[in-house]
Parts: sequence; structure tokens; C-alpha cells
Amino acid sequence: MFGGGAMVLRNPGFLLMRDDVKTELNLTDEQKTKLQAIQEEVQGKMRDAFQSGGSDRTAMQAAMQKISEDSSKEINAVLTADQQKRLKQIAYQFAGNAAALDPDTAKAIGITDDQKAKIDDLNTKMQEANTALREKAQSGEIDRSEIGPKMQSNQKALNDAIGGILTDDQKAKLKDLQGPEFKRTDEGG
Repeated sequence: MFGGGAMVLRNPGFLLMRDDVKTELNLTDEQKTKLQAIQEEVQGKMRDAFQSGGSDRTAMQAAMQKISEDSSKEINAVLTADQQKRLKQIAYQFAGNAAALDPDTAKAIGITDDQKAKIDDLNTKMQEANTALREKAQSGEIDRSEIGPKMQSNQKALNDAIGGILTDDQKAKLKDLQGPEFKRTDEGG
């Protein structure tokens, strides 16, 4: 299991909900319409998988992964090769150092077994912290509105900690995967 930062690499289609990404990719109106239909279908399937998953978290994650893989294929059929490449670069930028959690990226940038163990440990701790936040919100200890900012803070801490594990060479390889800087807007989509 990999954290939120790396999840965007497995399905960068989630970024296509953001207006700034749509603009960056110069999507046509026809592409936007097709992508919107795919996104609505995916959201429905994920909602169904979540609701029918019950307490079997592993089965639910497997179902979500399958939905993501299928939707990525559909999205790639709509995008041009250049748009696909740029979307992947943007996904790397959104993931930041947490991209090292993605097995394909870890291999591409040369993560060692020792580094992988350290990174996996950090990711587990972040996931545990996020689970604790959700539990506190459910029990009323904290307001639900506090979850998002605290989880973002946890994600930033994970990114920073992974950055401390990566070598300069690995950071340079990751930077190459990110391509030209994407100018993010706050509102997104």
C-alpha cells in the first residue's frame, strides 16, 4: 500500500478534475466531455466498492486498484501521447518525494532495500496518524473540518522525511521525471 502522494501516480486521472491541469494539457471540449463521463463512472464504481467492501479493507483496496487501472486505460484512450506524458509529469510533481513509495518510481530512481524499508516505515506511521485523526473525528474529539489540513500536514512531513532519505542523485532523477514546473492554482477544480 502506498500513501496519497504516490496514489496519484497510479491514477493521475484524478488530477483531471482540476481546472489548472485541464488548462495545462490544452484539453479540447470533446476531451473534457469524455473525461467527465469517465470520472463520473469511476466515482460511482468507487462509491459502490467502498459501500460493498464492508470490513474487508484488503478486498476493498484491491477493487479500488482495479477501478483505477481500468479508468487509467480509458483516460489514456482520450488523451494524446503528449498529454499523457505531461499528466504523468504533473502527477510526479503532486506526489513529490512520496513518489518513492510507488514501486515503479522506486526502481527508476534506484531506491535501495534499506531506503525502501525506511520509507515504508515512514508511510506506515503517516497512515496510522491519519487513521487516528479519522477516529478522533468520529468520536468527536476533533472537528471533521480539522482532518484535511492535518492530513496535509502529515503528507508534507512524510515528503520532507523521504527527502532526507533520498540521495542527491535520486532527487535529480525524480526531478527529471517531474518535467517542467507546473503552475498550480489554489482552487484546482
